[in-house]
Amino acid sequence: MKRVLILTGILILLGFVFYWTGAGPREEIKASQPIMDNRERQIPVETVLLHRGSLDRRLHLTGSIMSEAMVDVFSKVSGILERIRVDQGDRVKADQVVAMVEREEKEAQLQEARAALDVLRARWTQMETGARPEELAQVEQLVRQTKARWETRLDDYKRLKNLKERDFISQQRLDEAMLQVTLSEAEYNSANEKLTLLRKGARQEDRDALLAQIRQAEAAVRLARIHLKNTTIRAPIGGIISKRYLDRGASVSASTPLVRIVAMDTVKVVVQVVERELARLRTGAVADIHVDAYSDEVFRGAVARISPTVDPESRTADVEIQVDNRDHRLKPGMFARVSLIAQRRDGVLLLSRDSLLRESGPTRVFVHDTGRASLREVRLGLEGEQYVEVMGGLREGDEVIVAGQYELKDGMPVKVIRRHENP
Repeated sequence: MKRVLILTGILILLGFVFYWTGAGPREEIKASQPIMDNRERQIPVETVLLHRGSLDRRLHLTGSIMSEAMVDVFSKVSGILERIRVDQGDRVKADQVVAMVEREEKEAQLQEARAALDVLRARWTQMETGARPEELAQVEQLVRQTKARWETRLDDYKRLKNLKERDFISQQRLDEAMLQVTLSEAEYNSANEKLTLLRKGARQEDRDALLAQIRQAEAAVRLARIHLKNTTIRAPIGGIISKRYLDRGASVSASTPLVRIVAMDTVKVVVQVVERELARLRTGAVADIHVDAYSDEVFRGAVARISPTVDPESRTADVEIQVDNRDHRLKPGMFARVSLIAQRRDGVLLLSRDSLLRESGPTRVFVHDTGRASLREVRLGLEGEQYVEVMGGLREGDEVIVAGQYELKDGMPVKVIRRHENP
């Protein structure tokens, strides 16, 4: 029992010793803790200076590459294809000969039309110059002969009439004599009228009729000449022969295509733009075009045409973007992604979108001001993909916090660990 009491006393004594030796350091920690609480922790941030520059608002659209023009070339005349001078893949210029149809039949038709015109023009010349002296003399002689014949038969009739009154001849004989007088008089009148026409020239009605025939013949000659010219088939536009339909010796007509020409020096992309964006869009607006075939390249184009109407179902309008393609790398039918500048403003204050606080209420940003974070409300204008336009609340040169701002409160101390350069 005595040994137990001795051991218990030793343990109690050791406990007091450990308690008093540990109390000193704890008191020193407690004494120094208020000093640490009074020192404020600096939040590391990244900043950029507010600066002026140009700001774009872009529309991201899709479409297909289309040729500037695509034309199927037809023959305007029927016949046998005598020659075709181009093949698929050939480059042609506007008005270049691409094929020829046999000409022999069309040349004969032209000669026939010219001959008919020559005949009518000869008649017109004759009508203009009037009768020749020999013709006039012949008709005058005819008038004298018919007049003499008429007068002779009239005298015979008078003589026979006296005989009939004395019953020396029959009535039939007298009637026959009267008939000869009538016929002779008609011959004389006809010859006299012909002489009058020769002396006066052709009537105006005859002249008009002949002139109309000449005009008709001239039109026939022009038409025959056009048909002959159309046996030579020319390219209506410059471009590439994308398809050849026929070979030499084939029969062609006005409904038979010979080749297809695609104009590719300039291509276009047609995209659909929603109606709310149309009021801001203008011809000449710049667009960047991306295609899968050249994924690392950007092709630059510009808005050439904006449709004046809106589709009532999709509420969109067609916008045509033209792209230079003289190297023919862009092929019609390629899928295209378009980044179109709908609005552009120059010389505006640019604020990085990364700095914006839009959790609730007005839009705000933190500005680094002499080692502390200053919370500011900002009024924004045009918004782009990386930057927004500052309309109010900040000034040029303000150092805006773009990283670390979500841990901040107004007035908290900050430490700038990186200042970004302006683009």
